[in-house]
Amino acid sequence: MNYFQLVNRLNDLYDRFENREVDSATILKRIKRTVKFRECKFFAIETLSLPYGKFTVSGLYDPYQDEQGKPSILIEIAFPFTRSFRFDNDNLRREHWAELCIDLASILGHEFMHLNQFRKRQFEWPRAYKSNNKNINQQEIENYYGDPDEIGAYAFMAATEICLNKFSYHKKATATNTALYQTYRKFFTKQDPVILKFLKLTEQYTKRLEKQYHATTF
Repeated sequence: MNYFQLVNRLNDLYDRFENREVDSATILKRIKRTVKFRECKFFAIETLSLPYGKFTVSGLYDPYQDEQGKPSILIEIAFPFTRSFRFDNDNLRREHWAELCIDLASILGHEFMHLNQFRKRQFEWPRAYKSNNKNINQQEIENYYGDPDEIGAYAFMAATEICLNKFSYHKKATATNTALYQTYRKFFTKQDPVILKFLKLTEQYTKRLEKQYHATTF
């Protein structure tokens, strides 16, 4: 199952739930059945900080667990605190669900990038990026986004944004107008090697995903 098939199958869950009241535990169970990757473990939390119809997805890859052959990609889905969700045009609309599906597939792609990076290196850690920024908070952020593994993983996410805009919304998109490029530009100049590597990898992954899309049977 590739990226586009995953997004499609997750979106199809809305049809299964349509015109029904469904709680977060049932939604998570169906997502687990749809995302059949043995490397993944899914968790759900309910929070008061999210409005109805909004979800957040967080992910973590643990190379130590992976090296031991255990599930190493942890995915946490935050649901707004409510008894249940009504799947219809007046409550939890299809566009709400589509946002969750895209976020979930992109986060999974990000973490699988890390999994492949570590496996390719025999679980060795990459060389850390060292920021010269004298502001400690900015330094920590730049060290994170400048990390070579993170550049690759975020470039993949930027490539998915470009492809979704192109194939789903028929909008022209380039690496420099993705949300992640704008994030990187907050911390690095246009000619910084971090930015140049991000753009190069985004272009590479976009071409791969475009080939994948055209070869995919839905």
